[in-house]
Amino acid sequence: KLQFLYLIASGRHYTSTIMPLAGEGLLGVDSAKAQQFLEGMGDAAEMKAAALFEKLKEQLEDPDQENPMLSEFREAQNFFMMALRLDPDNEEAKEGCEEIKEILKNVETRRRLAAEPNHPEPYDVVIVGAGASGIGVGLMLTSVFGLDTERVLIVERGEQVGETFRRWPKEMRFISPSFNAQGWTKSFDLNSVAHGTSPAFTLHAEHPTGEQYATYLASIAKENKLNVRTQTEVTAVKPFADEKGFEVAVAAAGCDAVAPLRCRYVVWAAGEFQYPKTGGLFPGAEHCMHNSSVRSWAELPGDEYVVIGGYESGMDAAFNLSNNRKRCAVVSSTAHWNVTNPDPSVELAPYTAARVVAAARSECPPRLLAPFRVTAVEKSSTGWSVLAKRIEKEAPLTHEHRVKLHVDPATAGEAAESEITLTTPHPPLLCVGFEGSQTTGIVKDLFAWPKKEEENEGDEGGKEKADAAVVAEGCPKLSGVDESTKTPGLYLCGPMVQHDGLSFCFVYKFRQRFGVVAESIAKGLGFDTTAAVDDAKEKDMYLDESNFSCCEAACGEDC
Repeated sequence: KLQFLYLIASGRHYTSTIMPLAGEGLLGVDSAKAQQFLEGMGDAAEMKAAALFEKLKEQLEDPDQENPMLSEFREAQNFFMMALRLDPDNEEAKEGCEEIKEILKNVETRRRLAAEPNHPEPYDVVIVGAGASGIGVGLMLTSVFGLDTERVLIVERGEQVGETFRRWPKEMRFISPSFNAQGWTKSFDLNSVAHGTSPAFTLHAEHPTGEQYATYLASIAKENKLNVRTQTEVTAVKPFADEKGFEVAVAAAGCDAVAPLRCRYVVWAAGEFQYPKTGGLFPGAEHCMHNSSVRSWAELPGDEYVVIGGYESGMDAAFNLSNNRKRCAVVSSTAHWNVTNPDPSVELAPYTAARVVAAARSECPPRLLAPFRVTAVEKSSTGWSVLAKRIEKEAPLTHEHRVKLHVDPATAGEAAESEITLTTPHPPLLCVGFEGSQTTGIVKDLFAWPKKEEENEGDEGGKEKADAAVVAEGCPKLSGVDESTKTPGLYLCGPMVQHDGLSFCFVYKFRQRFGVVAESIAKGLGFDTTAAVDDAKEKDMYLDESNFSCCEAACGEDC
């Protein structure tokens, strides 16, 4: 009976189930005798763990001995944990568990315990892009999973880390708020790319500008000694014939010829902003000016514009034009200012909504026209004409307790028309999003792309899928670890990652995939990733497929 009690007690549910049963005599064993027996077995387990652990520490500290494997530390840790399950008051076992936990968390120790490179290439990983996703996954690989910073190279075609953010219009700001809540809650800054950092703290800003956020990224890259090579543009990515590595062709500023980079894995993290959506929208789209090319709304000439697109970038344009006393009309296929959706990726952010209200109450309120689809833009000697046609749209979702935006629609006469023509002395502003760097010729053929399903008319001249579960246009097919389903070893990180209709378009979303990508790469390099995965999960930086259900919109009338 005592042996049976020991076998069950050494499992996970000893404290909550076995001892109460023994105490009540239900196992037919005297409770005092059972307690004494289990404490003795706990002492034996602790002695076994301590002996193993002491030998491992000596081996780790002796430069003449080979480093022990992480799995050997796990064995000692398991005996300590068994001792605690048998006797929760065993102080020696508690101390042993904590000491091993610290050793396994120590990144330098992880690096020392890692296997030698299992491939002949000079780099383990080449990360393309030194923006939020590139710096973030670089930190995850090196600071959490223990890869050598010298063997993880981040290449950036711009002059500095965060080049894309430095190209934002001066007035553009993060729509998600930054706040340093770390330490008081389990959560941390929504715009942070690494646990233990906070743009709010570094920048003392709640809604950072692009320039500010680039400063934050550059600071953490420097602090963590990331290996970043700027002014280096990737011109080709060529997988090896055996699918066990890549040759990455690059061109560097001021150099006639640069040797290609050879690596085991490639992470594509080049982002979206520098790849605007401009082609195939409607006739005359080439006459428009994409909002990504605006350097400052205040510096735009003239005082009258037409904005095409009514989601985040369109509303940002409308607010800033209004704020600078420039008249504008917004043409959108969806009245986003009226959309209610529990998914923050679908409705306007509260920050944007507040600015829309402010613009509507200003001296130059924007005219908001929806639902209209732009059919053409025509250029003449006197300016530009934007032609749009009314489309059928379902009534937006409503919630009983949702406060509606106090934004007056366009005049009743215009709203009732089936077709409208707007004239402007300046090129219309195209605010319809981005293609994404993964759609360019460099890596496009290295990803598999979803087949075109039955399509309905979508937003601003584009298309949207009839089936919400289908991967969105511009998003390639990915494995469960964000690896290309066509080219093994090529990973995608950033806002264009999508799984089963879930969009990882915000920093606080796509950063949770860094740990998943890093684990897959580290395992392929021969690392024991157990401790690192636990660390990433503890920091809310590891969201795998098994937990996607927690991301589904769950907000209802009670919110």
